[in-house]
Amino acid sequence: MATIVEKIFSSHAGGEVKAGELVMVKVDASLVQDMNGPSTIKYFESFAETVISPEKHLFSLDHFSPSSSIQAANNHRKMRHFVKRHGIGHMVEEGSGIGHQRMVETGLVKPGGIIVGTDSHCCHYGVLNAFSTGIGASEEAVVLASDKCWFKVPETIRVEFTGALNPMVTSKDLILVLIQELTQAGAIYQCLEFGGDTLKELSVDDRAVICNMAVEAGAKGAIMPYDEVLEQWLADRGMECNGGVAPDADACYARQMVIDVSAIAPMVAIPPDIDQVVPVDSIGKQKVHEVVIGGCTNGRYTDFAQAADILRGRKIAPGVRLVIAPASREIAGKMLETGVYRDLLMAGATILPPCCGPCTGITGGLIGDNEVVFATANRNMPGRMGSQKGKVFIGSPVVAAYSALAGIITVKEQV
Repeated sequence: MATIVEKIFSSHAGGEVKAGELVMVKVDASLVQDMNGPSTIKYFESFAETVISPEKHLFSLDHFSPSSSIQAANNHRKMRHFVKRHGIGHMVEEGSGIGHQRMVETGLVKPGGIIVGTDSHCCHYGVLNAFSTGIGASEEAVVLASDKCWFKVPETIRVEFTGALNPMVTSKDLILVLIQELTQAGAIYQCLEFGGDTLKELSVDDRAVICNMAVEAGAKGAIMPYDEVLEQWLADRGMECNGGVAPDADACYARQMVIDVSAIAPMVAIPPDIDQVVPVDSIGKQKVHEVVIGGCTNGRYTDFAQAADILRGRKIAPGVRLVIAPASREIAGKMLETGVYRDLLMAGATILPPCCGPCTGITGGLIGDNEVVFATANRNMPGRMGSQKGKVFIGSPVVAAYSALAGIITVKEQV
């Protein structure tokens, strides 16, 4: 009668545990990013001298990349020194990518594992049939010193996507509709467990978008199934195919949801709330000053290929800035090999080195007062991507590309 997350925690706790129980468990891998890396190091050095399993951890210089200030540069120096001194197994240098993407590319995340990190979007790694979640800097310091972390085993919301996707509808639209239904507080300290026949249509890249944004509904974690799609992805990358973890047929869920994707159109989240979601066609002729495609949510090759298919041989609208931020060098390299990079560049895009870009409001193409950005990012509160007086609309790469061409938020060809 166990859910996936209950099974994962039971395997790490040394005995059967259920939702609601407090447990101390072994952690299989972790991420430390540069926004709170210095704090993590400070906490660690206040009580510990040795990182017990340096090969399990990844330090990422991605939020302030390239360094956006002297302070950021000095913080990066501190993190580099710590990584070298302790022999940390994985380091994402400036311009090399985003920690979340590199966590799945490096093989640190394995099906059935428990992974943590100092970023709220660490729920991203559930795409590989693992439990993953964000923790604070002090908790991460304990993980570095002990390989352990405490949790209350989360309850689970079962979400099944059924039916076939409509044209121009992507996994971004699915997660936006789910957040709309759950609301921003609808899954607090619960794990989203996904299933349904639609998933066979979604690649691992597509599924990562859904897991990444689960935290926007308050979720502690998000777990995709171990199926043929995931097994093939792992095999193609030479990664461990261990069979993963599946729920029992009689698993006990806090809530069960079924979403018919055939009823979903291209959607957009309207500022200032990520759960204020409406069809793109319903918002009228909303002007945009900037369009951003990329980041940890939609910065993978398939996202840029979708946009390039629309933009190829065309030019973005006058007065519109198009910013592209690949999630890793591997992705950027594939963009170069296939011509996607050139298609976007010639359409008028500014292509950043692989990094978080403007998503966090730190660097790489921020918006000014009273400007509007349409982004494939994950949050749209005031100040998220620049000025507190700006507005952030959230949606898919497909809508982003059409909006860049038209100068208004749309998913239609402009006559």
